[in-house]
Amino acid sequence: MIRFSIVQEGLIEITPQEGIKDSRPTSSLLEYNGFRALVDTEHPRNGTGEFTAALAALGCTPPEVDCVILTHLHPDHFGHKSLFPNATFVFHGDEKLGFYFSRDRKLVLGGDTLLELSPRGMENTRRADREPDLEELGNRLYLKHVPGHTPGSLMIFAAIDGLVHAWVGDTFLNREYYERWLPPGSSWDQQKIYAHMEYARERADVIVPGHGEPFRTR
Repeated sequence: MIRFSIVQEGLIEITPQEGIKDSRPTSSLLEYNGFRALVDTEHPRNGTGEFTAALAALGCTPPEVDCVILTHLHPDHFGHKSLFPNATFVFHGDEKLGFYFSRDRKLVLGGDTLLELSPRGMENTRRADREPDLEELGNRLYLKHVPGHTPGSLMIFAAIDGLVHAWVGDTFLNREYYERWLPPGSSWDQQKIYAHMEYARERADVIVPGHGEPFRTR
C-alpha cells in the first residue's frame, strides 16, 4: 500500500491591494516499497533548509527521491529542482514551461496516465483510455489531465487506507476555496476549472489542495 506524508503544508495569502502576498505549495511524499515520489516541491524564493529538514524528518533525503510529480508548471510549485539529482520529473506536455526541464530526466505525459510505483522504478506506465476504479488502484497512481489553471494541469489520484486521495494542485487552493466553490484566479481558462472541481468532489474522499492542508470531502 502507498504511504502518504505531508512534507510541507502550503499556504497562500491574497489581498485586493497586493494580489498574491505570500505563497508556498503543499508538498507531499508518496512511498511504496522503497520508491519515493514527491508531489510538488517548494517556492523558489524560499531557502532549501526548511524543506530538506522536513524531508529528513520523514526519513528521506533529496537524492533519495525517485520522481517528482508536478501538478502544474507554475514556478512556485517546482522550485529548487536541482535538489533532486536522481529524480524523474513528471508533468504534462501541454505545460508552457516544460523547457525548464530540457536537461533533466523526465516523463512528459500526453494524456491521462496510470503510473505504477515499484522498487524497480515506475513500471508499466501507460496511457489510461478510461477512468480506472479509483478505489482499486493499489500501487498505481492515476494522473488525470485537467486543463484550466494551466494548459497541462494534473490531478493525481491514489487509494490509501481505503480512501481515495486526490492531489488537485491549484484547482482548489485550499479548503476555503472548496467550501466557497471558488476556482483560483489568474488561470489560463478559469471556466474549464469548474468541471474538474466537480470531478474531484464526486470521486475523492480526501483532497490535498495546492496551498493548504488536506481535508475530507465526506
